[in-house]
Amino acid sequence: MKRPRAEEQHILSLVADDAALLHVATPRVRFVTTSSGPCYEALFNRIELDRATLALPEPLLRIVVAHEVGHATQRNSMLLDFAWTVLAAMALLSIPCIIFAISPDDDLWRTGVPGLGFVLAFFACAKIWRMRAVKRAATFELDADAKAASLCGAASALAALETMAARGCIDEARVDAMRARLMSTSR
Repeated sequence: MKRPRAEEQHILSLVADDAALLHVATPRVRFVTTSSGPCYEALFNRIELDRATLALPEPLLRIVVAHEVGHATQRNSMLLDFAWTVLAAMALLSIPCIIFAISPDDDLWRTGVPGLGFVLAFFACAKIWRMRAVKRAATFELDADAKAASLCGAASALAALETMAARGCIDEARVDAMRARLMSTSR
């Protein structure tokens, strides 16, 4: 195993410190050359950081790391969502198989109707899953932003969010939510 560089060792210590403050298992860190931005992988309890993120100024880098560690507090919910999605997909796939198996003959009507029903149910469920996934992802992101703000301060978190929004990694809704949080804490 190669020894991490000083920059990587610094990130590993930030992750360990934030994980201890948030009372979660310390996520592993994967350093990559390019990606669409930093991310947390719940299945492997791993944070992925790219070189562009590592090049951020130290205060912003601390916020990004705190945000990603904040996702580690959501790991059980993320894994449960994944399990329910797999279970629902398997149930949806099994319904036409069961209908085909219990169908008494090979009549086209008896096999075509369940197949068509499956296709319609699949598209309806896919739309529902997609809407739910977008809503859950937004909730997870706002929660991780709040945890980063609690670790590093709301003003610092807002500055980091604005920088990441300028890079195109996040949407304006998260920046607006942090501005509202900053306004409510300043009162």
